Amino acid sequence: MVKRRSLAIINSMLLLAFGLDTASTFSRPTSSRQTATNRVPLFATSTTTDELKSQVLVAIEPTRRGLSADASKKLEVETKIRALEAKCPIKEPARDARMAGEWEVLYTTAPPPSNGQLGPFVGVAKQDIDLVNKTYKNILEVGRNNNIWLSAVLQATWEEWDGSLLEEKNAKGNKEWKSGVIELENDQNPESDDSNGKALMKQSPLESFLSIFSGDKKKDDEKTLDQGATSWKVDFKTITIIFFGIPLLKNTFPDDTARVWKMSYLDDDTRIVRAGRTGKAEDDVVFYMVRDNTY
Repeated sequence: MVKRRSLAIINSMLLLAFGLDTASTFSRPTSSRQTATNRVPLFATSTTTDELKSQVLVAIEPTRRGLSADASKKLEVETKIRALEAKCPIKEPARDARMAGEWEVLYTTAPPPSNGQLGPFVGVAKQDIDLVNKTYKNILEVGRNNNIWLSAVLQATWEEWDGSLLEEKNAKGNKEWKSGVIELENDQNPESDDSNGKALMKQSPLESFLSIFSGDKKKDDEKTLDQGATSWKVDFKTITIIFFGIPLLKNTFPDDTARVWKMSYLDDDTRIVRAGRTGKAEDDVVFYMVRDNTY
């Protein structure tokens, strides 16, 4: 009895030390959102990053890079992607050297042409990022290997995002873009603040009590939040249509045609981006990418 009571006391001390809830630490999450975001229970065996990436690849394999995914499949893929995002090994992915180079889009919920579809034609969407010159290219290729007969190349620049929301000037384009936003069961909750695009962390009872005396400290923290560590503001410059290697058409984008990229996962061979037209979480679609020629 004494030994059992001692073990219970030690376990409670460990739970308090790690900031865990003694009533719910070992309970199974009740929703996909919780599965992806809750802390791993103490002493539990967690799924490895490689296993999570394999689960994503299996889920997206029949979707034709997202083009043929129905609503239920999108929810399945979203759940698995969020589980992987929770394992991101890098604190500042937007500043990491591994962002550089060529990436291939394996799955996205974005509308055309970002999803690889150019009119009636379906191709492969890629990105080529230059960290030195702070530029990148979105490349859509239709054809096979060395026989690319149609392509579109979007030239753009990037800079660290300071958290300022972008103005949406195209209602129709915004509606089409937001059709690719996937929400899980617990996404709509009073803990989130989409008015400024920032997710608010749940407070412990102690933090709630101390906040009574802290005044506007939370607002000050939000102002100093380092959004650039994970996010870029990207500005579109030109888009060129190329037919059998010959540039046919080149258009320049209007000034301030910009998007916000939120790098939610990065490692040596995989990158996940939440991309939106304003910076608000409510209009972020997902891109799942791998190093070109990895897949």
